[in-house]
Amino acid sequence: MTKRFNRRSILRGAVAGAGVCVGVPALDAFLNGNGSAYADKAALPTRFGTYFWGLGLTDTPLGGSRWVPETVGRGYEATPELISIKHLRHKVSVFSGFRVIGDGKPNVVHWSGHAAILGGEAPARNRVMAGPSFDTAVADALGAGMRFKQVDVAASGGQSACHSTRNGATFATPETTPLELYQRLFGEGFQDPNDPNWTPDPSIVLRRSVLSGIAEQRKALISEVGRSDQLKLDQYFTSLREIEKQLEIQLQRPEPCEACEVPDAPKDLGNSVTIDVVNANSKMLAKLLAMGLACNQTRVFNFVHTPGTSITYIAGEQKTYHQITHDEPTDTTLGYQPKTSELAGLVMGAFGDFLNEMEAIQEGEGTLLDHMLVMAFSDTGYAKIHSLENIPVLFAGGAGGRHIAGQHIASKGEPITRLSLTAQQLVGVPRGEFGMGAMRTSRPVTEVMA
Repeated sequence: MTKRFNRRSILRGAVAGAGVCVGVPALDAFLNGNGSAYADKAALPTRFGTYFWGLGLTDTPLGGSRWVPETVGRGYEATPELISIKHLRHKVSVFSGFRVIGDGKPNVVHWSGHAAILGGEAPARNRVMAGPSFDTAVADALGAGMRFKQVDVAASGGQSACHSTRNGATFATPETTPLELYQRLFGEGFQDPNDPNWTPDPSIVLRRSVLSGIAEQRKALISEVGRSDQLKLDQYFTSLREIEKQLEIQLQRPEPCEACEVPDAPKDLGNSVTIDVVNANSKMLAKLLAMGLACNQTRVFNFVHTPGTSITYIAGEQKTYHQITHDEPTDTTLGYQPKTSELAGLVMGAFGDFLNEMEAIQEGEGTLLDHMLVMAFSDTGYAKIHSLENIPVLFAGGAGGRHIAGQHIASKGEPITRLSLTAQQLVGVPRGEFGMGAMRTSRPVTEVMA
């Protein structure tokens, strides 16, 4: 630790009369001699997050798959739809063959899968879970004392895209744009959302960087740490300012264009945005979230790339991703739906970018990804028939040394709640069993647990 700063320090200041605060990443100066814990013997924090995408990955009618590795155990190969995480396979475990058991309940399409994973039991109806989503239990265990117990993000927009609930019926409201998430993580204080006269003016902060408000404290901190920490702080503050500049551009009035004529509003085609826009938005949200996690603003998050009934589409295409999964025939030569597989690969490309942002932040002797567990999953196995078998699930990150990553675990129809229980135990939640009915289990997947 330095003379005036420690791992809990918050740099505070003011910009144009508004209070601002910036967290401090884990510096070498705060750690013990080998970088495995803080100097006061407190362990580097473990973070947890869920990452959801809709419409599963590509299975084939004959039992093949575009995402399930043939190799079981360590050293699994990068399959076509997991190519985006090829370079991080040693930090990602793949789980195949797990399923939702309905206990006589009907398959509520685009809901039963992830509702059972999070709530522990197949739901009886849409937008209702059998109980609290398990991320709230993780937030209670890891989020005490945090500025935000958990943060919810939806990259493709839509306030109903979040699946986090404490009572099974009402769900958290996610941040849907980088600007919203920026204000949430790096803003100061509370604003009444029910005040009809309140109009936010984020340009005040963005045009004069929050860094200007903490200039003296920032200078003092840099002067008290070693060369490696100075480089780390320089990278951190530079990255923060780059994001501010990107957001500032979006707030500026565009230059006049004489040839521009505003057309009549087009008819609503029911589409959201193109997949490339969703992925770009996802990447920037991931960068901001990574900073928020590194600065200890929160330790738990839920990130939704696309909802279960994803209506993203490839620019120029007539049909949405959801519609394609149902309408596209299986190519008799290839043995799978080629356009569906292409879209699945693009969606998983966003997950690869997400993990890259977590991996890019150095923390102690490893990276932010090493000190977190990301449980990524979808709502279905074979989207064409809304299958609840072989729902893809991936665990990414080291969970602070608890996750034995880099494995493919293949099940033969066991309840998917085993993975929910495993995730909770990996991040230290004292839970001995999870789920209800046929989904109730006290058996974590010990192969991935150190």
